[in-house]
Amino acid sequence: MDVRDVDDTDLDLLIRSWPLPGSVHESHHAQTAHGRATHLAAWEGAEPLGSGVIQWSGCVDENARRTFPQAVEFNHLHVREGARGRGVGTELIGVAENLARRRGVPMIAVGVAEDNRDARRLYLKLGYRATGVVDVSEYDWVGDDGEPVHALEANEILVKEL
Repeated sequence: MDVRDVDDTDLDLLIRSWPLPGSVHESHHAQTAHGRATHLAAWEGAEPLGSGVIQWSGCVDENARRTFPQAVEFNHLHVREGARGRGVGTELIGVAENLARRRGVPMIAVGVAEDNRDARRLYLKLGYRATGVVDVSEYDWVGDDGEPVHALEANEILVKEL
């Protein structure tokens, strides 16, 4: 498995072989062009297994940003269904943590939805701690059918000292 920053060629491969609704890959890649984020993807040959984004400007949502101003956030961790249980998420998180350490960042945060027990279990196993800090994100995107979708998510912030 190879985990690396997504470049323009990788972006084209991601879009073709792993289309996600709402132009997720394109949105993440656009953030990297301005230095605000690093979009990581895990690959097996030319096949994408998973991806995630390090937000260098800190935690995205207000409560987390206020409570953990020294943290960066690793978010939008996605592992393809057929690749789950193979260590893809662990590898992506490990690379994100190492990049943050190299930049001298003292803490990394992840958000996890209450109903995402598998992700919570993984984060806790990797040394993240629950904080009780919850942020609610509300956003709109356009689905594959061209129709607008409105979403509301509540995520608890888990943190890890680096």
